[in-house]
Amino acid sequence: MTIKIKIMKKYLLLLGITYLGCGVAAEPAKAKKTDKQAQTKSDKYQGEEMVTYGTATDRKFPDTAKATPTYTIDAADVKTKVNATTVEDTVRYAPGVLIRKRFMGDPNGTLGIRTSNSFQTAHSMVYADGMPLHNPLRTSFSGAPRWSMVSPSEIDSAEVLYGPFSSQYSGNSMGGVINLNTKMPEKFEAQMDATGMFQNMHRSGRNETLMGYKTFISAGDRIDKFSVWASYNRFENEGQPQTINAAALTTAAGGTAVTGGEGYQTTTEAPAIAYGDIGVAQQTTDLFKAKFAYDFTEELQGRFTIAYEDRVGKVDDPNSLLRDAAGNKVWGGATAAGLSASQNYRTAGGKRFAVPGSVFSVSDSERQALNYGLGLKGKISDNWSIDTTASYYDAFKDRTISSNLNPNHPLNQNKGQVSDEKPWWATYDLKLATDKFMGRDDLSFMGGYQFNHASLNLDVYDSNNYKTGAVGAKTNDSGGATQTNSAFSQLEWRFLPDWSVMAGGRFDYWQAIDGHVRTFGATNNIQNYADRDASRISPKASLEYSPDNWTFRYSFSKAYRFPIAEEMFASLSRLNSATFSAPGLGPEAGYFHNFMTQYDIPRGYLRANFFFDQINNEINSTQVTINGQTTTTFQPIDQTEAIGVDLTYQQNEVFNLPIDLMANTTIMNKQITKHNPIGTNSVNYTGKEWDRLPQLQINGSATYHITQPWAASVGVRYRSDSFQTLTNTDTAANVMGGTDESTFVDLKTSYQLPINPKLKSTLSAGIDNVFDANAFENHPYPQRTYFVSASLKY
Repeated sequence: MTIKIKIMKKYLLLLGITYLGCGVAAEPAKAKKTDKQAQTKSDKYQGEEMVTYGTATDRKFPDTAKATPTYTIDAADVKTKVNATTVEDTVRYAPGVLIRKRFMGDPNGTLGIRTSNSFQTAHSMVYADGMPLHNPLRTSFSGAPRWSMVSPSEIDSAEVLYGPFSSQYSGNSMGGVINLNTKMPEKFEAQMDATGMFQNMHRSGRNETLMGYKTFISAGDRIDKFSVWASYNRFENEGQPQTINAAALTTAAGGTAVTGGEGYQTTTEAPAIAYGDIGVAQQTTDLFKAKFAYDFTEELQGRFTIAYEDRVGKVDDPNSLLRDAAGNKVWGGATAAGLSASQNYRTAGGKRFAVPGSVFSVSDSERQALNYGLGLKGKISDNWSIDTTASYYDAFKDRTISSNLNPNHPLNQNKGQVSDEKPWWATYDLKLATDKFMGRDDLSFMGGYQFNHASLNLDVYDSNNYKTGAVGAKTNDSGGATQTNSAFSQLEWRFLPDWSVMAGGRFDYWQAIDGHVRTFGATNNIQNYADRDASRISPKASLEYSPDNWTFRYSFSKAYRFPIAEEMFASLSRLNSATFSAPGLGPEAGYFHNFMTQYDIPRGYLRANFFFDQINNEINSTQVTINGQTTTTFQPIDQTEAIGVDLTYQQNEVFNLPIDLMANTTIMNKQITKHNPIGTNSVNYTGKEWDRLPQLQINGSATYHITQPWAASVGVRYRSDSFQTLTNTDTAANVMGGTDESTFVDLKTSYQLPINPKLKSTLSAGIDNVFDANAFENHPYPQRTYFVSASLKY
């Protein structure tokens, strides 16, 4: 372990003790401790009226993840504090959670939790009512959860679980798990929501107002034991251009003289020129959903959910800042056959740079997906409960059509490329649990079985006419599948008053199936990989002591994360990107430790989690972008170590005033402690910081309930800067490809109109990024954005 990490341990310990001490002094406890999350919610400021949705089914399965640090958000908090346009906004202020939501409607809103960065999407899991939304096939920028399969208007609560400390979750929870719980009606209800969004964007030669809207309509009813709910969610938005086209400047001779462009720098602070952007990111999503539930008993409910999504994306207005001698726009290099090529240009100052024509291409994409699942949850006897879900996801159409050149290029012949992605996965999860194992009140047991099968195929074709979507010769075909069968169990023994110990284990049998990489052209390259398998056992344990208002808990876990299809089999070349897979990757193996201290205060709590992770053979997605061309590779890093603390204070009605406060801080450091480079061109990363991981995150919010129906909130999100590469050489700020220190301040106010006792009408307005911070996380984040919303609920 490095000296830096040892010193940081002492610093974090002192900081955590100070933090808890200050919080405890703020207000004395008035009540004996009850369940932490239940206490927070039951004592919460409810305003003029409290409406409870859904049955109590979610509370009829024992808490089998209590060894895992958990943070809970309810719908009332989101409604008053967050300008939520898509469901990932629900966890915006959760400690240690970083979602790279580049713009509203981003299909690649990747998720990072704690010491797993936002490109390690295979380290995080997301569920909606037990149905997986995380992508078990893709990682890096393509591995975002399928957030758009759930509307923020249907959320009842969300919880974030940190680390793989429960045996019911696989090693894909090394970062954590997000569980989204949605509503079901208890009586007839109907709801209509409408939101308008406006962003003032001024980058790369543009000064525009980008607009969007979201509409939501739902209706549901409960008839005796049967309940039904259906909804339609429409989302449409213009996002700021996601790539600023820039190139390094050199002193080499040659190049066609051009004017225009803006002074810029590369991520390593070398001189560069910004010569345009790829165009406004236009996204439209239509989501149709229906949920059906039947109460077999008062404590056992079955539920069926089906959702269909149609997502359309378009980028059709790239902007070039370059002009030739006649004043015409310059669109990069091309061949006489209408294909992209790199061309050298020369600035008025005599510096040379290269521009490929493909960086100004236009594109259209569409994804049509079906997601459905059947679940059963609740008591099946006096002492035993069941929680089982079978689900299926199929993106039966996922196509992107891109042009080789900009339509305005003088050599354009409408040639392009067609990319088809064929992902699907099927899962089954069964858990049985009891809090009276073998008839004993001091024993709890949980056991179960899981099955996961995920298949991916990526096909790339040439197109002689991208405008008509013509499909020509196939150039790439890659993909494969993985399958995992798992059994798990854990036992909790409450051996003394206020004391409990938990021990558990998980067995995973993993298979890689039908892996292949095929490249076609002048020379065909056909690679079919042999099927392989592996199995691992992962132990879990925790010890808890809970005297009065205090809780102390130490949790330990060993976890294995097996490689996914993209990491092993997705080798393909597209117009502006190339991916090289690593078919021989093995499982990551990690040791995880967490020590939690919590003190309950009236209507809230103070909490500190100290954590230490050590992971062997951790798979890193390395991405390099040069002149608009992105190359992605996967490689195992021998060993990483991370140490940190997250500190949380949350309280409603502080000092019995109509004020709710929340603040959390995550401080961590993750380093590569061992790395043996393979190959003559490999780099030894030993001692380097892990990429895309801020060492400091701070979130806070304050809500003032001005009157019963009127509330106003301010929120703050701070992230320290971080490296985008393991070489740790990208030090430039506010440039494409880098990650900046950022502070975003958000405002929201909402007012409930007293129209009718049975009709709840709410108006709200808000601003994200009030001070118009200009920040990048590889891509540019949105600038100041305004929201106005109206909601009508019967």
